[in-house]
Amino acid sequence: MGGFKTAHAGWLTLMSPPTSGLGSRARHDIVVKRPFQKVYPKGMPANMEFKIGRFAPKDESAKLFREANVLYWAKALLGLVYDFIDRAVAGASDPLPFDIPRVRFVEAGLALSYYQDNSKPASKVTSARACFLLEEVIDGRDEDFVKYIHNMDPNPLLDPDESGYDFALFLAFTQHVQYAKTGGLVFISDYQGNDKLLTDPQIMTHPSVSEQKDMFGGGNIEKAVSEFETRHICNHFCKWPGFELEEFGGEVA
Repeated sequence: MGGFKTAHAGWLTLMSPPTSGLGSRARHDIVVKRPFQKVYPKGMPANMEFKIGRFAPKDESAKLFREANVLYWAKALLGLVYDFIDRAVAGASDPLPFDIPRVRFVEAGLALSYYQDNSKPASKVTSARACFLLEEVIDGRDEDFVKYIHNMDPNPLLDPDESGYDFALFLAFTQHVQYAKTGGLVFISDYQGNDKLLTDPQIMTHPSVSEQKDMFGGGNIEKAVSEFETRHICNHFCKWPGFELEEFGGEVA
């Protein structure tokens, strides 16, 4: 159980499986996620033990469609970074002085279960009873799962002497590229997972992007985008001349 969703071990078998990715084999191990709300006994303080409450199907599906939308855009924005890197490296006169990590976001999809109205033909289902976010499993031990960058700060959560710090610097660099290539409008935050697979991102957007429609949910802290140039600290990835990125922030990390 996290702050907003519960996660459960499950498996997926599709009637017409794809050739690769989520559901491409029978009994494909997955993570099944559902949003929840804390339900406290009536009249009791919020620090008391709570029960897990589920949302109405309409609200649950809206929340998870938004989560899936965030993952969709995060995949695209990370792909933009790798396209940028590959073009820069191909056109540079000097080789990269460091390795580029290759990471991606988990494969995911939505599943809805329905009540069946027996008075109607079997092909016509009625309203949804529940919605689930299905995600690829991130292998490894619990302690290997790391939050690298929080959505309140565009710099690594890890200290320089901690394992994974250089990878966190790379993720901070990806934010710099996304910000620069979108004209200061958007970047990924809440980077978490391991150095091969990431999950549960947030999309940070400039206030002009969504016109107050809150496209990406409560984790979209617009102030983080408007303050990016003063708060982001460039590191050795950002500073490589072949990338030709404008330097932001304070001292180079």
